[in-house]
Amino acid sequence: MDVLYGDRSDRLKLRFTGPQRAWFLHQILTQEFEDIAPGEAREAAMLTAHGRMVGYLEVLATEDALLAHMEPSLTDFPEAIRRYVFATQVEIDDVTDEMALILLTGAGHEDVAASIPGALVQSTHALGAPAAYVWVPAGDKEAALDSLAGAGARRTTEEVLESIRIRNGAPRWGKDMDEKTFPQEAGIDGYAVHFTKGCYVGQEAMAKIHFRGKVNRRLALLEGGHFEERAEVSVDDVRVGTVTSSVPGFALAMIKYTIEPGTVVKVGDVEAKVAG
Repeated sequence: MDVLYGDRSDRLKLRFTGPQRAWFLHQILTQEFEDIAPGEAREAAMLTAHGRMVGYLEVLATEDALLAHMEPSLTDFPEAIRRYVFATQVEIDDVTDEMALILLTGAGHEDVAASIPGALVQSTHALGAPAAYVWVPAGDKEAALDSLAGAGARRTTEEVLESIRIRNGAPRWGKDMDEKTFPQEAGIDGYAVHFTKGCYVGQEAMAKIHFRGKVNRRLALLEGGHFEERAEVSVDDVRVGTVTSSVPGFALAMIKYTIEPGTVVKVGDVEAKVAG
């Protein structure tokens, strides 16, 4: 696959500064941040006491700040984070309009991203395939896009990026995970949850699920025909889940944990197979 890129500057963006910025996120999110080094990227969720997600964000460390971005629909999430500040030495600024975000994927995308003057490169699981976000000042976005084109990268549509994501089984906030979802259900616990760090809101629930070894439902990839989002998934006329994202031939669905890979299910009147 060629290096593809798409503009995702509409994502909400926050900048955390101050001497306790990493400690602050460490205390309230599912991932470890106290040891994060400049250039490193981490993904994390904020949870309720019962372990369901309040929101999901991706964080990049720089020399003097932590930059975070999240889905545009999470309009209440920045304020939810600010409620935890109290006397902490951290400042939180909304930089949505100050910074642009470009998503790249494909073989060699790291080299292409690094060729953009002044860009900050952040690895991501957003597509379920090797990919990275590039941060640039909003005023430099067009020049960055020109640099990508000059490096041989090809601009693509959000529909193509979504197709890559769904075919690779990667969850997206607002589609495959929301305020009713446990991280383990969406399958993000392998890279967005730290199970041996100190206490944070929802940690006890995470530990119980982790050591119990399962959840009641899970996100699965379906292969088959064309599926409508929110369509019912059934086995032998018994409802076992719901389609959450779809592209022609593939869909993601939240289904009962007991449905094994290889199982033939029905989405409406269309047969599909649960991928392995």
